[in-house]
Amino acid sequence: MMSVLENELIKITSKPEGAELTSIESKKDGIQFLWNANPSFWGRHAPVLFPNVGKLINNQYKINDKTYELTQHGFARDMVFNVIKEEQDEITYELISNSESLLKYPFKFSLKIRYRIEGSSIYVTYEVTNNDVVSMPFSIGAHPAFNVPLLENESFEDYYIQFEENEKIETIKLEGSYRNGMRELIADKKNVLPLTRELFKDDALILEKLNKNSISIHSKNHSSYVKVDFEGFPYVGIWTTKTAPFVCIEPWYGIADEAGPVKEMKNRLGVNSIEPNESFTCTYSITIGMK
Repeated sequence: MMSVLENELIKITSKPEGAELTSIESKKDGIQFLWNANPSFWGRHAPVLFPNVGKLINNQYKINDKTYELTQHGFARDMVFNVIKEEQDEITYELISNSESLLKYPFKFSLKIRYRIEGSSIYVTYEVTNNDVVSMPFSIGAHPAFNVPLLENESFEDYYIQFEENEKIETIKLEGSYRNGMRELIADKKNVLPLTRELFKDDALILEKLNKNSISIHSKNHSSYVKVDFEGFPYVGIWTTKTAPFVCIEPWYGIADEAGPVKEMKNRLGVNSIEPNESFTCTYSITIGMK
C-alpha cells in the first residue's frame, strides 16, 4: 500500500517494499521528478543499499573467516518494511533482522528509514542499530533515479550536472562491477558537467572528497531542477545506462570491492562498524526547483 506525504509544494509517495520512494511530484506544474521504474531500463525508483554498497567479489564476503553471500547492494531493498510512524509530513519505516536476513548477514539489526517533507525538500534519514552482542560492520547508501529529461520535448543532452563549488571531478574507475585501482580525471576546477552518454561508458562515475557534497541536475531550457545534498557521505555515485531516460545521484557510505580475493566485511573500503546497542544515523535531502 502506497503512503502519501504532501504540502502546498510537493507530493511524494513511498511503499513498504524496500521502504522505497516511488514518486516526487511538483504540485505547481505536475512535473514528475522521480524515475518510474520501467523495467525495460531499470525496475527501481530509489532503493536503499544495505548492508553492502556495490558488488562483492563473487557476491561473497567473510565474517571471522566464514563465508557468506550477498548480491550487489544488499537485501534491504527487496524486503518489506513496517510503517512505525506516519504523519502528514513524515513517515518512518523499519526493517528488523529475521531468519532470512541472518542467513545472508549474521547480525541482529534494525534499519529505520524516515522521509520528511519541508517546503520543496525531502529529507531522507537512515538509522542503523546494532541489536547484537558483537561489533557489526555494514555499508549503507541511497540510489534515487531522476527523470532526464523532465519534459517530452527535450533530450538527455539538454541537461547538465552542477556542483556547488569548482571541483576536481575524478572518478574511481570500475572494471566490470569491481574497482580496478585506477582513477580518471573527468574535469578540473569545474562546477558544470554536461550530460553525455560517453560519461557513463564504464558504468557509474564514483566521486569522493568533494569540496561541497551537493549535486544538482539542470536543463538548458527551463528552471526546473533537482538537487541532492549529502553532507557527511564519503562517496557519491552518478549513474545511468546507455539509453535510459534517468540519472541517479547516489550518496554512499561504502563502495564496491576492488578486484582480488574475497574480503572480510570489516576490511572492505568505506565500511562502517557500530558496537552493540549503538546506532548510526545519516541524512541526505532531495530538493526540487520548479519552473
